[in-house]
Order: sequence, then structure tokens, then C-alpha cells
Amino acid sequence: MKKNMFTYKLAIGFALAALLSVLTISGGIFAQQAKEEKKEEAVSELAGWRIKDFQPYIKAMRDIEKFNLKFADDRLKFARDEYAKAIDILEDMERDVARLIEKNEKGKFLNERWHWQEVDRLNQLRRQVTMRKTEAKTRALTYLTRSINTLDEIEEHNQDFIVKNDAYKTFKIRLFQVYVSIQHDLHNFRPCIPILERYIKIDDKTKEDMWAYKYLASCYAYVEKVLSLSRGVSEDQVIFHKQKKNEYLLTAVRLEYGLQSPEFKHTKEVVDRDEMKTEKINEFR
Repeated sequence: MKKNMFTYKLAIGFALAALLSVLTISGGIFAQQAKEEKKEEAVSELAGWRIKDFQPYIKAMRDIEKFNLKFADDRLKFARDEYAKAIDILEDMERDVARLIEKNEKGKFLNERWHWQEVDRLNQLRRQVTMRKTEAKTRALTYLTRSINTLDEIEEHNQDFIVKNDAYKTFKIRLFQVYVSIQHDLHNFRPCIPILERYIKIDDKTKEDMWAYKYLASCYAYVEKVLSLSRGVSEDQVIFHKQKKNEYLLTAVRLEYGLQSPEFKHTKEVVDRDEMKTEKINEFR
């Protein structure tokens, strides 16, 4: 009986050993297969289609991705970042100017004995403030221009994104307002005109924005004057800018004071005299 039990246990031991041997061999085979598969994948990624690095030579193929909503969203984020950089520059400038003015107001300046010394100091302060403002606004324009160009890129390919995104229009209005106000402050009047004419077409609210027409009238007046003093410029070009100036001036006064106001009637008389003067000059010629 004991001999049979020993033989039975011995048989079980051999069976377990054989099973473990099979499992070990199988595990080694499976592990080897997994390694080979990973190796094949690495080789395939290295030697096969390198999709991540694919840069198509055909422009039409490159442009397809621009119709994707993700592309539009990414570009809008970039435009907002550029706008934020410009605003940071302007806010830093305003703080610096405030410090300069405060320092001047709190200074004692006991060495000043004559009035001209005070005048000279105030003129120097004015120059410092002007230089700081000009430098900051010029730098800010670089980022604002990039932001506008990015919006143009979005609008060229992603009208669905623009229609569905209410925040897009709000950002565009704010961007255009800041851009125009800075350009006008720097006396860069001509670049303001196309942006302003796009601005008043955004929606019904911008169409009735009094300040847009004030800026437009001012910019067209400047261009009119420059053209009238330039050689080789046709009279038609001067007349065109004069008429645009008068049109936007009347619109600005109407929106601010009303159609029946004394201000509008007076402005209308001034514009009519200006138009009649132009007609008489043309008849004489």
C-alpha cells in the first residue's frame, strides 16, 4: 500500500514538472513572439510610412487641414495670445507713464530758480511720455497685425466655425477697435481705413458705432489732403476721398446728435458747400 502511494506521488510530481516545463517553454515562446512583434513594429515605423513627418509638396493638399475646426480653434487661440501680448505692452506703458507723471508732481526741484527751468523740465517730461507711448504702441502693433492676419486666415477657410462661435465676433470687434485707435494715435491713418470699413460690416451694432465713422472721416480727410498736395495724382482720386470723408462725417454727426439736430444741419451745410466748391472747380477746368 505504501509502495503504491509512493509511486502515485512520484507520478504526480513528474506530471507537475512536465506541466511547468511546458508552461515555461510556452511563456518563453509567447515572450519571444511579443518581442519580435514589437521589433517588427519599430522596424515598420522606422522604415515604413513616416506619417508624422509628412509634408506634402502640393499646396492644395496642405490647405485641406485648414478647413478643419480644430485648425480654426488653434489659430483663434494664437490670435488671442498675440492680442494679449499687445495689451500687456500697452498696460506696462500706461503704468510707466503714470509713474513718470507722479514722480514729477511729487518732486521738489529746489534747484529751479527761473521759470524757464520749470518749462524746460515739463517739456522734457512731455518728450519722455511721448517717446514711451510711441515705442509701446509701435511694438503692440506688431502683435495686433499678426492677430488680424490670423483671423483673416480663419475666415478664408472656416466660415462654419465663425458662425457657430459667438466669442469669435466679440474678439474681432475688440481687436479692430484697439488696432485702429493705436494706428490713429501714431498718425498712421491710411491702414485704418480698410479695417474700419470691415468693422462697420460685422453686425448691426458696429454699423451704428459712432466712433467708427469719426475715425473714418478723420482718416479720409488726411488721405485727401496728402493726395491734393501730391504730384501725379488724378483729381478723381482726391474727389473720391473727399466724398468719403463727407459721407462718414455726416453719419458720425447723425448717430451722435440725431438727424433733426442743429449739429447735423450745420454739418450738412458745411458738407454741401464743400461739394459745391468741388463741382465749380471741375466745371472751370
